[in-house]
Amino acid sequence: MPATSNKTKAKKCQRACARCRSMKVKCSGSDPCTRCARKKQRCHFHPEDVRVSVSERYLRQLEQHLSQSSGLRRASDSRDEALGESSYVGHDIDEPTPNAAPFLLDDQPTQGIDTVFHLPETPRQQRGQTGSDPDIEDGHRSRFSRNPLVDKNPSFAKTPDGRFWYMGPTSSWSFCRRVLALIGKRVPESNCPPDPWHLDGMAFKLQWRPLPHDEVPDVANLPPLDYALFLFNTVKFYFGFLSFMIDEDAYLRDLHEFYRNPAAKAASSRYWYTQYLLVLAFGKAFLTQRNPSGAPPGHQYASRAMALLPDLSGMHEDPLTCIQALCLGAVYLQSIDMRRAAFQHIGQALRGCIIEGIHRHVPEELGGPELSRRCRTIFWVVYMLDREFSALIGAPSSIRDEDITVRLPADVESSVEHINLTLHVRLSRLMAQILTNVYGVGDEFNGSLVRNMQSILHSMAELSHDLTAFLNTHFHGLISRASKMAIRLMLAHHHKCVVLTTRPLVMCALYMHIERTERRTSQTISLSPPVASLLQCCADSAQTILQTLQTLADDDLIDAFLPFQIEDASSSAFVLYLLRAIAPSLIHSNTWCENLKCVLDKLIAKGNLAAPLRKQELKQLEQILAPLTPNPTPNSTVDPFPPVDFNAAEEGNEVYDLDHVGVGDEFEWDLLGLNSSVSLPPRELLDLADQLDVESIMQSVGCVS
Repeated sequence: MPATSNKTKAKKCQRACARCRSMKVKCSGSDPCTRCARKKQRCHFHPEDVRVSVSERYLRQLEQHLSQSSGLRRASDSRDEALGESSYVGHDIDEPTPNAAPFLLDDQPTQGIDTVFHLPETPRQQRGQTGSDPDIEDGHRSRFSRNPLVDKNPSFAKTPDGRFWYMGPTSSWSFCRRVLALIGKRVPESNCPPDPWHLDGMAFKLQWRPLPHDEVPDVANLPPLDYALFLFNTVKFYFGFLSFMIDEDAYLRDLHEFYRNPAAKAASSRYWYTQYLLVLAFGKAFLTQRNPSGAPPGHQYASRAMALLPDLSGMHEDPLTCIQALCLGAVYLQSIDMRRAAFQHIGQALRGCIIEGIHRHVPEELGGPELSRRCRTIFWVVYMLDREFSALIGAPSSIRDEDITVRLPADVESSVEHINLTLHVRLSRLMAQILTNVYGVGDEFNGSLVRNMQSILHSMAELSHDLTAFLNTHFHGLISRASKMAIRLMLAHHHKCVVLTTRPLVMCALYMHIERTERRTSQTISLSPPVASLLQCCADSAQTILQTLQTLADDDLIDAFLPFQIEDASSSAFVLYLLRAIAPSLIHSNTWCENLKCVLDKLIAKGNLAAPLRKQELKQLEQILAPLTPNPTPNSTVDPFPPVDFNAAEEGNEVYDLDHVGVGDEFEWDLLGLNSSVSLPPRELLDLADQLDVESIMQSVGCVS
């Protein structure tokens, strides 16, 4: 008798986790699966498609209804063609058209800019008809089913000088261009002024000439040792977690050696000397409020440093120090609004990490525990900056999380600094998940925008729980104004996790709102409870960001040179301006406008190069949104607009209320005015994830209010 006759046949697993899918290996199907549990990796299952059974009669009714709608649509198209109303060619936001050609935004006399965009277009057949709505006719389709910022075909824009620029879907700069172009085209009464564009190098263009490797670097006009030490400590304070880019012990040891023989040290340690010059440039920029010439203070040091960085032929000496220098150079370029150059330099640093193999765990027996620790720290700093700059420019990263085996800092070190660094790494990993699930391309992402947000919300809740626990443990649940690590964690959590995730929904709602205006129907739109809750979450986080930055600005603690807080402020304000026009009842107070003005004025006064550009863009947005924004009732103390129906708990709004916090002068460095829930409450995030029932969204979105 065969040995297998008494054994039961193994049941085939019907599902596999994301890690096993990517590796194309068999998965046990358990949660966590056997492979992930053995490797101590996070096990994640993609949400399964919801299957709904319907009767055959109901299916026939849908087919008949669709046939009637198609007939009306063809008749309307024929009528529009006969009248010569063909203004541009696009495709429906709900029905992706294969091989759709990009449409041309017509030149307007007020613009004088030849702009080519590939953007989704909302239906216009039923314009002017009251009592009928395209969303109701579509029935089972949802206006919020796909991300309008992402398309199979890339989106490009043509600048006034004739160049084509890629409009990255996650880039705030690109999002501004898309919104200004859309409103300028679809709402002629907005009298849209010319787009300022603000390309790379408009704020300030740093220039340098690469220095050949066989030439001795210039060591003239350098500050004395005590001032160099002062600038280093200044940079260390302002950098916060970014100070891990510099190995402090090695840097200070080399610094004292440098001042004993500057020329010899600069020649023998070229990349350390590059770090030194960039530290001087950052220190001068942090300390000096504003340069009368408009150039960032210390930019001469930065030019000399950039000339010493390696070309693409390779790193000739001490690759780890070279990677650190490339990181510092990338952050400096991003700070002066040279976004593309910053992305290229951090990309070169990441390639250096891969070439050296430090994205894998470096065993201690190779070079000792100190080298293993240094490799681990350098890689995670490069990883975070690469994810950050990738999102800012709207480009994908060049490394997958599945290819990384180096351990997180907190797995080895238990200090507050290393736990903080680990939380930042987890934020960057969550942002990578957002870029994949919310901004992913391909047929599998069509019609799944809101559904894909469910997994993001679950991951966000897990991170929020750990973030709150960290702040409660090490900061006693209170955020000090001087605690840059805690402030950066909180701002990054609200901006990366919430504003970036929900921005596509804001764009979807903007398309709906413009349609209502074009058909001369009510200017307010009705949203389903889950979508409204997500937009409410976006509005609350954006206001929290501006409130926090305003508090820092009042105490002169805002980061005026680094690029992160100006990005947080401008991106948050942009979506708040849109939400105020689309669904004003989501914003319960206009204090964010004063907070924004305070933050931008402080940044401009302290010499931030990008702040005047962002302020001009926001001012233009406010101007062109005027025809789309409902007018408030005069002398009204309550919200005059009909409330948007959503189920989010309103008690969460009190968590971030900074307006009624009185902090005396004697507590200048004490409370920021936030309690322990500085991150989004995990329970509310999970409740919001449970609300995202796809079928209910499809049935309720698109009703005229």
